[in-house]
Amino acid sequence: MATILLISFFALLLVNVPVSFSLAIASAAAILFGGMPAGVIVQKMTAAIDSFVLLAVPFFLLSGHLMARSGIARDIIEFADSVVGWLRGGLAQANIAAGTLMGGMTGSAVAEAASTGGALIPPMLERGYDRPFTAAVTASASTLSVVIPPSIPMIIFGVVTGVSVSDLFIGGIIPGILMAIALMVTSWVLAVRRGYQKGPMPTLGSIAKATRASVWGLLMPLVIIGSIRYGIATPTEASVVAVVYGLAVGMLVYRTITWRDMPGIVLEAMVTTGMVMLMIATASLYGLIVTREQLPQAAAQLILNLTTDPYMVLILFLGVYLLAGMLLDLGANIIILVPVLWPVTQKLGIDPVQFGIVTIVGLAIGLITPPVGASLFVTCGIAKANLIEGSRAAAPFILALIAVVVLIIFVPGIATWLPYSAKG
Repeated sequence: MATILLISFFALLLVNVPVSFSLAIASAAAILFGGMPAGVIVQKMTAAIDSFVLLAVPFFLLSGHLMARSGIARDIIEFADSVVGWLRGGLAQANIAAGTLMGGMTGSAVAEAASTGGALIPPMLERGYDRPFTAAVTASASTLSVVIPPSIPMIIFGVVTGVSVSDLFIGGIIPGILMAIALMVTSWVLAVRRGYQKGPMPTLGSIAKATRASVWGLLMPLVIIGSIRYGIATPTEASVVAVVYGLAVGMLVYRTITWRDMPGIVLEAMVTTGMVMLMIATASLYGLIVTREQLPQAAAQLILNLTTDPYMVLILFLGVYLLAGMLLDLGANIIILVPVLWPVTQKLGIDPVQFGIVTIVGLAIGLITPPVGASLFVTCGIAKANLIEGSRAAAPFILALIAVVVLIIFVPGIATWLPYSAKG
């Protein structure tokens, strides 16, 4: 069964069949060839998406679309520019800062790359930033959206492993901040070398004005994380709160959203939700066969034969993530790889939250590595930059993010201190 599964899956990918359909077809072929009843296919797929935790996915996606449509994204960008735009390469720094703040709204890297890129790439080009660098810094900033909560990949990881989504959300805050700092330092070094200009030094008045204009957007991450941190709401309940908040701000405060706009906004969220849920459902078939054939146990034994040092094991995982990120989407990689690697972490006593954060950040780097790098593809399209040149420009940012992952591996408290201290 395992042989049929793997050969047919990769064969389908080679002919450009979407990942979800490749998983479904390959898994169904393996199940039928293995003599299992066909009814298992429907039962397993249905059971996989029958989850209270997964209800957070459509609601967080909907809240992100509401906030983007309301105009809050524009105010967030202006706020970021007012705070860090005076640094060398000011618009690049504002790009990263905006990505950090918007990560608490969208939960989707590609959505953040598109929204921030549409707003910041044109003025960056007007001020003399070259196209590959502009695309690279915008795509790199978008990776923050899958680490700083709310994060759709974290929800998927929690469903696959059973790790608390609340712990993962809170555990992503400090790593996300470190990623932002690493990207900003890298951007500053490159800006100095290339002679990019810095913006004017802000005044207290300009910062106060930008803060007042963006206060509703700045409050949203606090509402989400605060409600989870203090036990007021579960991540699923917090996603509903986020929708209500986004709807109220868009309709009553900004007055940029009307009831006529809602069908289109809901449809956009539904399409993305359908893609995520289909991948989870079809991957459940893959997981069934992987478990039945004891592939996780075999992989665990293979890795343990190489080393039993938890740090080196996570370094090996990082290498796998970097390679996998070049081939498949982040969500697909979580669903395919984590069930195989999870038993290894349990045997070695690796903290599940640390493993989750290392996995999310490591695979997020794939968003800016070709040939699949979805965020880089989007930003290169907006900047009208060559994808190969954009990939070269992204190399320093990729190295900076790898350094952050290595730091999280050797200093687990970066990921674990905040969620566990929150529990008292």
